[in-house]
Amino acid sequence: MGTRHSALGTCLILLCCFAPAALLAQAKNMGPAGQYYKTSPPKKGKFGVIRAPKKGGEAKWTANHQTFEKDEYYILEGDVKFTYEDINLRGDKFTYNVKTQDVTGEGHVILDQGTTRLAGNQMVFNLDSKTGTFFNATGSMEPAMYFTGEKLEKVADTKYRLTNGVVTSCDLDSPSWSINVARADVTVNDYAHLKDATFRIHRFPLIWMPRLIWPTKGARSQGLLIPRVTFSPCNPASAHCFGNRFELGYFIPFGQTVDATLYGDVSSTGYNGLGLDFRYRPSPDVKLGELNGYVVNDVQDHKEQWKYSYQHSQDNLPVGFRGVVDIEDFSDLDFFRNYDRDPRVHTLSQIYSSAYLSKNTPIYSFNLLSDRRDIILGHTNPADLNSPLLKQRFEQLPSLQFRVYPMRLFASPVYFSMESSTSHLVTNGSISGPSADYYRGDVFPTISMQIPSPSWFSIKPQISARETYYSSSQITDPTTLQSTASNESLSRSYMQGQVEIVGPSFSRIFTKSIGKFTRFKHVIEPRFTYVYTTDVTDVQQKIIRFDTVDTPFLPVVPNSVQYSLTQRLIGKEKDGGSAREVLSFSLRQSVSLSEPFTSSTGGNLPGTTVPPGANNKFTPLIASLHVNPYQSLTLDASATYGNVSHQLDQTSISANIMGTGKQSDKYLTFSWFSSFQQPGQPTGTNSSQIRLNTGTSLLHERLRYDMQLSYDASQGTFIDERYLIGANASCYGIAFEYRRYLVYDPLPKPKNTFGLAVTLKNVGTIGTH
Repeated sequence: MGTRHSALGTCLILLCCFAPAALLAQAKNMGPAGQYYKTSPPKKGKFGVIRAPKKGGEAKWTANHQTFEKDEYYILEGDVKFTYEDINLRGDKFTYNVKTQDVTGEGHVILDQGTTRLAGNQMVFNLDSKTGTFFNATGSMEPAMYFTGEKLEKVADTKYRLTNGVVTSCDLDSPSWSINVARADVTVNDYAHLKDATFRIHRFPLIWMPRLIWPTKGARSQGLLIPRVTFSPCNPASAHCFGNRFELGYFIPFGQTVDATLYGDVSSTGYNGLGLDFRYRPSPDVKLGELNGYVVNDVQDHKEQWKYSYQHSQDNLPVGFRGVVDIEDFSDLDFFRNYDRDPRVHTLSQIYSSAYLSKNTPIYSFNLLSDRRDIILGHTNPADLNSPLLKQRFEQLPSLQFRVYPMRLFASPVYFSMESSTSHLVTNGSISGPSADYYRGDVFPTISMQIPSPSWFSIKPQISARETYYSSSQITDPTTLQSTASNESLSRSYMQGQVEIVGPSFSRIFTKSIGKFTRFKHVIEPRFTYVYTTDVTDVQQKIIRFDTVDTPFLPVVPNSVQYSLTQRLIGKEKDGGSAREVLSFSLRQSVSLSEPFTSSTGGNLPGTTVPPGANNKFTPLIASLHVNPYQSLTLDASATYGNVSHQLDQTSISANIMGTGKQSDKYLTFSWFSSFQQPGQPTGTNSSQIRLNTGTSLLHERLRYDMQLSYDASQGTFIDERYLIGANASCYGIAFEYRRYLVYDPLPKPKNTFGLAVTLKNVGTIGTH
């Protein structure tokens, strides 16, 4: 489990009485660019002082000159090096009292004890108690914490007192940030209690605090987390007015494997909330264990709004099973889209929860699954964005799935495989299909054969049989086209024969060297797949469609052919490198040799959602392009041309560029997706969206800039804009964020947020939100 630390926990009087402290905040998630900003609290080692061995050691020293009175005292001068047990002293002059074990030092005195170093121009130190005082002192402790002051006292083995001093993780000569204190009482691996503390940026005071508690624990420590403040001015036209919010967390570790964080939020308009994060990793077999819950008072609707998520993943369960739980739910997704200001929640189109037990072997897999999927369809009243969200719910309660992977039968070229499942299914209907609560059993065995053939030609026949039982079916009203569930059971049986032919493939080798490649191979590969299915058209129309068992990926019209033509360019890299595909282009389409495709007979084939007609025996023609000239550059494009619409139905382009070597700080991802309204269709509109993420270092890596954009080209509107700029130095980092996005409250309107995060070395991240 990753560690989690308390940072700059302030005492209650400070939180209540001093407004500047309320500007401290935990840094929020900065998305993909966060890796460059170091916004998470640093891992802290212990403020380690190596424990002393048993007392009674022998004092040893070297010096250029010494004067002594036997059994009384020694005066050591000139490059003195003095050792006692785990204490190492250096300086210009020392006086060692043998009876009292007191050592006084003058001139550049340095004490090293384990990972702690103390220094000053004068010192009084007792070897027995290992306590003493340094004047005009400086010092350092792990992890990289430095201090200087008028006086530093070592009052016990792990306790120190600093008077009129400065604490920092930066260079002491000119610290970028520091805390000036009148007095600091420090207990190693516990807490530092600072009095009259002033936080400074260089020489300029920023925040003054009468008291400050600073954890010095290397291990995970209990305490207050850095507070956060969110500012949200109220708009009279808004459905909700969340106001300014003060958020505070308290972290509680339970050993090294369990911890909890309690959150309390206070809003200026009454939207007060409570939250809990609970994490556990009791054994190496538990890969993930986390529970998150939050409830907030909805002043507008006079009720409590809630959300929760739970994740658990565990290997090596009895009989070789693996278990995974991943659930999430919201009382009102629209509410949290506005309240959280979380881009993931704002664009969430479905809420999925699942729990399963699985066992996988090279021969078979067994899976016991329960899941729930809520598809967000929009508002119940599209004209009223305050109306509840309409959801299509699909549930498996549960589904027992058993699969046999292709296995060779004896020494023959024949292979056997099988898919099967038994499921309790529930759907609320809403838009697609009726509401139903029913059972389904499915068995789908397949026998295939790989016929011996040359490398440029391949024939693979296979035959399948499918038997599916439904305890309920659907009846469609021919007038309204509305479907309702019936208690009449239904069995679907069909046979499916398939022959896949690849080739004859043609290739040619080009020995021309281009870039990092020494030669290329151009391959032209035709592919044909003929599918024969016994006629199940009438039965298909009565099936309540839930998943691909009901609408298979392969079409279930009696006769169909899928054909494609693919061209590949394979490059051989220099210096004995591997051969890899640098470019491919394919065209593919399916044709029904019998009845026209419909949404119930075409499965998930593109273009099969149109009603039956004379022109839909062909699916749309799909063109796909993939370019990968370098490991760091990929380009994918696709276009769908409709045989019914006689136009482009969909287009998409995506590109990814990741810098390598000296350019590893740079990245760019781009995607564009468009769909076009079908001619003659009364509903539907053109859609076109563009997304761009990019980032790079500036000014010889002194600054960092990142940008994330989502643009609706059909509406001419930015959906989301996010700009980040930051810098990292040896002991601090700073990042500024500006974000502008659309919210629907109730009408679409742009919203602006600003964020500032400052990361202090060995302290954590503070900022405004």
